[in-house]
Amino acid sequence: MMFSRTFLLLVLGGLLVAPLPFLATAEEAPPLEIGEYVVPEDVACKIREQWLDTIAATYEPDTWAPLKWEPTNEQLAMLGLPSREWLMANEFPVPTAVYPNGETVQVTLPAVAAYGGAGCFGIRPGAWLLLLDGGVGWCSMAHVYGSPGSYSISTAGHCGKVGDRATVIAAFSNTGIPILLDFGKFSKSTGDGGIGKDWALISVESQYQHLVSPTMCAWGGPTGMFTKMGATVGVNWPRQIGRVPSVSTNTDPFLPQAILHYGHGTGVGQAVGSARVGAAVDWRASYFTWFGAISFGDSGSGSNTAAGDSIGAVREAAGINTHIYIDGLQLFKTGTGYLASTRATEVTGTLANGQLAPYPAPVPIAP
Repeated sequence: MMFSRTFLLLVLGGLLVAPLPFLATAEEAPPLEIGEYVVPEDVACKIREQWLDTIAATYEPDTWAPLKWEPTNEQLAMLGLPSREWLMANEFPVPTAVYPNGETVQVTLPAVAAYGGAGCFGIRPGAWLLLLDGGVGWCSMAHVYGSPGSYSISTAGHCGKVGDRATVIAAFSNTGIPILLDFGKFSKSTGDGGIGKDWALISVESQYQHLVSPTMCAWGGPTGMFTKMGATVGVNWPRQIGRVPSVSTNTDPFLPQAILHYGHGTGVGQAVGSARVGAAVDWRASYFTWFGAISFGDSGSGSNTAAGDSIGAVREAAGINTHIYIDGLQLFKTGTGYLASTRATEVTGTLANGQLAPYPAPVPIAP
């Protein structure tokens, strides 16, 4: 068997990445170059419509539906991945390029090449999360907990149970081949406990701790927790078709927070991970509700507040995005919905603060 070695220099966000050696396990494997994963717009829109139709058909009006997506084999093929059965039967303890037909190529990546999206590298808030135990699911990551060398990262409890492995799309090649990496296992999980009771922690393997970054892609933060409670507005959802919700307001200046969200839901904004802004509605002890744009793949992603619960506080951790409200008018199918998130204060762990200024890669001086 002959082995090929490809060297390249990759500059992303002004960051110079060292030459990358690739070790091919397939004799005729084409050379791979690392780049950003982009879901074609028509594919993203089609899958998003299918996901929304499934939710509408599964959950009754005036109920909360988990933001859970379990792709079919047809949808996985549209995303350039092998079947559910193949993915569940294989493991990726090292970065592995996975071809649609199940052929694999082990890849040596630079230290920063676990992909967060849109120029953000690292296992971090907003990064892409695949679940391959007991089924195939697609989620995003929320906030980092712990300290350097012993980091964990949160997500929705309905994304996995204790002991399940967590897989990241570590990068994407120039030929459209995803590179998968099993980076840790679920150490805590509530399972699908409903709104306010839906969180999990993933312990990151020691050899991949250096990939962890507490800083949220695009937005920066978090710095501390948002702990204030109270309703920003009151929303009365009508049961009759053709009537619109009525809204009442609250004048507390710390409650009407802008919700800064980054996740790997596609079909909203960009075709890959994207930054979005929502508006807080109601802050309860274990969850908060808000209006915003969300799509399949955003489940388990994190939200920060733009300001904080006191003067001078900024970019505080708000929570983990988990549920969408199924209104009788099916307004959620327009791309903007009424959403619920488990508060970050519910997670049993010590929040790791990020930097206020976002940056593309985890480095020693900018965690």
